[in-house]
Amino acid sequence: MRYRWAAILLSVPLIAGCGAGGSASPSESAQSTSPSSVPATQAPTSPTTTANAETDLLLVAVGDSIPFNSPDDCPGCTAFVERYGDAVAAATGQSVQVRNLSERNNLQVDGLLRELASDQVRIDALSNADVIVVGIAHNDVPWNRDDDSCDGPSGETVDWSKYTDACIAAEVEKFTPKYASVYQQIAELRAGKPTVLRTINRYNDWIGWPGNDLPPEGIAATAAVVSAWNEMICSSAEANGFVCADISTRFNGGTGTDPAGDLLAADYTHPSEQGNEVIAQVLVELGAAPLAP
Repeated sequence: MRYRWAAILLSVPLIAGCGAGGSASPSESAQSTSPSSVPATQAPTSPTTTANAETDLLLVAVGDSIPFNSPDDCPGCTAFVERYGDAVAAATGQSVQVRNLSERNNLQVDGLLRELASDQVRIDALSNADVIVVGIAHNDVPWNRDDDSCDGPSGETVDWSKYTDACIAAEVEKFTPKYASVYQQIAELRAGKPTVLRTINRYNDWIGWPGNDLPPEGIAATAAVVSAWNEMICSSAEANGFVCADISTRFNGGTGTDPAGDLLAADYTHPSEQGNEVIAQVLVELGAAPLAP
């Protein structure tokens, strides 16, 4: 099977919650809202995107299904976005409203760029957010695409032998301006305002995938892609004032070749309850500057 998307289902309508891209979401907390998985221009609007009268700070998350935390992916799980919101509240001594605007619809970086250009719901939310978490690392890697420089339109079978250093470098060169633009545009929406800017990098959900015996060349190829991808994402983010949360080493170890195991839910793509806790902890360890020491 070629595709390891961060959201497989596309057609099931969502109700509000945490997750990423295409089915019913969990019941939200009193301070959390989330859009449906329809295109962003059709997403329901909110009467306000600032922290409400009962809260002091607004946390907004945007991206794919990794931060979304659908109950179809991880039943009963608490999203790391919500956990981090609680941690920010504890660190600052202020109440935090969470708006999880990530999407369970196989969102790729081009889709997020379109939203930043035209989706007023997300533009307004990000413009008023005191804390921003971006998770858009998952769906553009070469094995999720048919227009990549590695094995191209190879159908459902990945040809790991074609994953050379040259093709990986070509993909990084192609996507670097796109990721840089995402982080630049979001940072510019908060220019001059104290804001916690965070992004997460990508873990490897191929190694250890139950029922799929990844050959040694597949382990090497996926580890090489994820490593190059994460360097691109973190460099692009940090150049625009973001702090990059390295969840990759927590899920796959220092070499990037350890199976994520029980940090992933039953679909072996999205974080499990334990995985959400680990991601939240990485974010917490990065602190809440500039809102808190």
